[in-house]
Amino acid sequence: MSQKSVSNPSYRNRSVIHECHCGIDAPLMTAWTDSNPGRRFFGCGMYKVQGFKKCSNFVWLDEEMNPRAKEVIGNLLHNLNEEKHRVKESMLKEEETRMKIKFLKKQLKFNWFITIFVLVAFIATIIMK
Repeated sequence: MSQKSVSNPSYRNRSVIHECHCGIDAPLMTAWTDSNPGRRFFGCGMYKVQGFKKCSNFVWLDEEMNPRAKEVIGNLLHNLNEEKHRVKESMLKEEETRMKIKFLKKQLKFNWFITIFVLVAFIATIIMK
């Protein structure tokens, strides 16, 4: 890969982007594998494009992490995913509770209507006697 200078704020003040041997800019990406969690690299912009010959050129931007850092990041990601799952479950339960409340409010209105109807009918029968 060749290098060229740019001033692009998306690269966080990095003044170099890489160009793949394909001739295409290699954008800054982040790996989220177990062996390289959060490690940034420049990868070919056409890597995942369908119908394009797969290009596997890349250059690491960040240094490799020590095993403890990888373990900590892995645990944090696991905890984050568990928390997201809990939040999703809570939101589903909240929506279910809202639906129950809505149903119970309608049922309460209906019960009041029936009660008033029966009361009026009862009073009407007493008056007509």
